[in-house]
Amino acid sequence: MSEPNNDGFLGQPDAPEEGAEAAPAAGPDAPAPSETDRLAAQVTGPEDQVGMAALWRLTMGLDHWWFIAVGDPGLESPAAAEIDGQLMLLTFTTSERAHDFAVQQDMIGPTDDLNAIALPPGEVIESSATYVGAGIHGLMFDPHISGFFIPSEQLPVVWEAVTSTRDAD
Repeated sequence: MSEPNNDGFLGQPDAPEEGAEAAPAAGPDAPAPSETDRLAAQVTGPEDQVGMAALWRLTMGLDHWWFIAVGDPGLESPAAAEIDGQLMLLTFTTSERAHDFAVQQDMIGPTDDLNAIALPPGEVIESSATYVGAGIHGLMFDPHISGFFIPSEQLPVVWEAVTSTRDAD
């Protein structure tokens, strides 16, 4: 996995979110490795435009991005954490990964249901200016597994790049 780069398209945090322990070794209930994990691990750095494009094409092509819901019922918002000094939305590629993270962080028990928000990527992209205005630096995907991220202000740029390429295929 690459280190954070000047463009901020991809990176691995130096440490887990504030107050959290490092992710434990995968247990029997841990989510299986995914294609996004494989693609994120293969990106060699900021110059690997082909690798980043493949990762973001797949990620932005998912039906939903999952968020752990926090706050009062009816007023929930996606959970965020400070990672490497910047506020990030904790974003998950599947509901199982969101549940696994919440269990690892002792937010819920292993058999508890998770209060989660599922949003189509396009809806999240449309809200990127709101995230920037709220001080949300970016989205960290599967932070306890692969931890790739994208800055909030880059969401529409990358969306346009990968969807226009997808439409041309």
